[in-house]
Amino acid sequence: MVKRGLYIKANPKREEDSNSLRVGRHLVDAIRSRSDEVVLEEIDVYSHPIPLIDGHFLSAREKMAGGAALEQLDPEERAIVERVHRFTDTFIAADFYIFAYPLWNFGVPPLLKAYIDTIKVARKTFRYTPEGPVGLLKDKTAILIQSSGDVYSRGPLAPFEHGSRYLQSVLSFIGVERITTILMEGMDTALEEREAKRRRAMELADLAAASLFAETG
Repeated sequence: MVKRGLYIKANPKREEDSNSLRVGRHLVDAIRSRSDEVVLEEIDVYSHPIPLIDGHFLSAREKMAGGAALEQLDPEERAIVERVHRFTDTFIAADFYIFAYPLWNFGVPPLLKAYIDTIKVARKTFRYTPEGPVGLLKDKTAILIQSSGDVYSRGPLAPFEHGSRYLQSVLSFIGVERITTILMEGMDTALEEREAKRRRAMELADLAAASLFAETG
């Protein structure tokens, strides 16, 4: 059975110059080496034209929440909704996700946030119920690869980590239950240890690849 994956890259650097992208490529290669029945699509948010939430989209969302069909929207509204939903539908169709990105200014890169806005869509990846919101994605796996210049998983900077925690929250909200996080921390403050930390992250990526196949059969 073919397994479909999405590799979401969120770093404008060249792959060889990026810790997160180097580990992300290692994970992609590890997954592909395990099976010929894997289709992995790559989305580089710095190359793909990610639609931004604008006034037309907000207007369309309000109209659709009131019961309007896509065909009833203004042309500009319909165009942005269709662009957003193409990303949403691609995400829904995948079995697993890989996110590779740096922690910038305590959060994810802005274009990764824009991409997240295309996958957290009411009535497609979650729905509201009288008991509260319910995620609609089932039996999905996500692997987060985050690089940071300092250490944020513990110590005085822990309250300021809004990268992996944010993504974990969003993915859990839309129903993704299996989330593995690979952190490379202190990459700017412990230069002599950088290569060792990157090798350890690649080892964890190998384990994540093995676990992915164990989970998806």
